[in-house]
Amino acid sequence: MRLALVLLVLVAVGAPAAGGVTPARPSDAALLKRAATPNELLAQSVAARLTGKKPVVRCTTVPLGSGELGVTPFLNDHPVGYFLLSSEVCARLAAFRAKWIDYDPFACEDNACFQRAFEMVQAIQTIAHESYHVLGFKVEATAECYGMQSLWYAASRLGASVQVSQDLARWYWGKVYPLRRTGSHPEYWSAECRDGGKLDLRPGSHAWPS
Repeated sequence: MRLALVLLVLVAVGAPAAGGVTPARPSDAALLKRAATPNELLAQSVAARLTGKKPVVRCTTVPLGSGELGVTPFLNDHPVGYFLLSSEVCARLAAFRAKWIDYDPFACEDNACFQRAFEMVQAIQTIAHESYHVLGFKVEATAECYGMQSLWYAASRLGASVQVSQDLARWYWGKVYPLRRTGSHPEYWSAECRDGGKLDLRPGSHAWPS
């Protein structure tokens, strides 16, 4: 299973909802109007820290599309201030909060454990990835690279230790990110996403990607 995040570029309709954001499609209006769940509030706090804004995050039970784990609507090339997470992502984030120690890939000893870690690290990456779309980075390779460099923070905010959070980020870089180049969505990969590359958010540090 691979992360397939696709931007949704739509015409805004309706009146402002949660946080003053305007639904980009009618089906989003009810989601944005209702109160946020504890998991959504936590995802919002991560996104707020990464963006310096107050983005709205909602979990949806409506399928986003084949392989899509998160969507950030844009209007006239500008993000509208919210993003949606698939029900699978939200369920995994809740599981991670409950027992994050089970998802350290460097502690895995069998394929089932690696598969769980593979799915979980993509769920955590989704929050970070979409946060950078909220900041206006529309290019998928940029949002993916910046998100990966913030994956450790998202994991730590979800309750993981610093060590496990950094393990997840390093594992994503070493095992998951290379699949971007060879998979069905190479637009998520960039040769500049590396220590010292043009997409390095902290060029003065070599603790890549954390």
